[in-house]
Amino acid sequence: MALLLQSETDFGLGLLRQQNISESLAFSPLSIALALSLVHVAAKGETRDQIREALVKGSTDEQLEQHFANISAALLAAERGTEVKLANHVFTRAGFKIKQSYLDDVKKLYNAGASSLDFDNKEATAEAINNFVRENTGDHIKKIIGSDSINSDLVAVLTNALYFKADWQNKFKKDSTFKSEFFSSADSKREIDFLHASSVSRDYAENDQFQVLSLPYKDNTFALTIFLPKTRFGLTESLKTLDSATIQHLLSNVSSTSVNVQIPKWKIETKLGLEEALQSLGIKKAFDNDADLGNMADGLYVSKVTHKALIEVDEDGTVAVAATRCSIERCRKKMKENIEFHAEHPFFFILHHGTSYIFLGVFTG
Repeated sequence: MALLLQSETDFGLGLLRQQNISESLAFSPLSIALALSLVHVAAKGETRDQIREALVKGSTDEQLEQHFANISAALLAAERGTEVKLANHVFTRAGFKIKQSYLDDVKKLYNAGASSLDFDNKEATAEAINNFVRENTGDHIKKIIGSDSINSDLVAVLTNALYFKADWQNKFKKDSTFKSEFFSSADSKREIDFLHASSVSRDYAENDQFQVLSLPYKDNTFALTIFLPKTRFGLTESLKTLDSATIQHLLSNVSSTSVNVQIPKWKIETKLGLEEALQSLGIKKAFDNDADLGNMADGLYVSKVTHKALIEVDEDGTVAVAATRCSIERCRKKMKENIEFHAEHPFFFILHHGTSYIFLGVFTG
């Protein structure tokens, strides 16, 4: 289990390092992994091996499947007012023969629904896929695919949607919110709203690089943890060496400490095309003409992986949503004193359920 969790963390950090973090961003490695798990079921041979090794290095196919089934079940068991929706769906081109065994497997493993659509009616197809995403993200993500992305070679769209909404265990007082400067870089700052709480007992840890503040939700198996670099503009350098072992060590060593908390009130929306990032993490075969998705049908490859995410943090709690779609096409030829925790410069954050990371991101102002 520890190996799987470490691999899951490494996958998220690997994706983060492929992104431009000069601006705020957020994404859900879990949503991406679940969408890719639908591809994993379709894949055979080297194509399948590469997906498995990227998602949970060193695991068997059965361990990967059980791992993500367990995570999904744990999230959906959220309590104390924490709302979680998690949905997978396979949209297929009417008239194109997808193996029934594939649809049966993704239903059994990931509770994935299936719909056969007239892909020649591009607008109606896009609307059906986008409606699934809207329904399962609380209407926060309205569009994951445009009609212009539906071409004659497209035969399936494998989709995941994730919704999370939770109140803090200890809410911030609205009348304590104040405006102050956030320093994005040495030559860039702006005034934003900060949430504030003085002399409060919160879960805190630190090492040579980071101050770490963990803020639990009412269902305290979920928390938002902020990793604030001790070097004011040191986020980029710190992320180069941050690894799963360090994160796990810090998370397991937080303890109740008297803290003056000052963190941004923020909302981040991100859209990512992940083809290059995933290939850099070793998922290469799925994207070329030699792909083997033979458990779904012969002669197919992954043409596009698109991800959208939103996270909003305020006095009451957090809303975080994500959606991922994998487009499948026919192959083309070819304590003593209060600790000061003032998050007024760029930082890295994780929204997690225990040691499973649901969202990762950076806030740069």
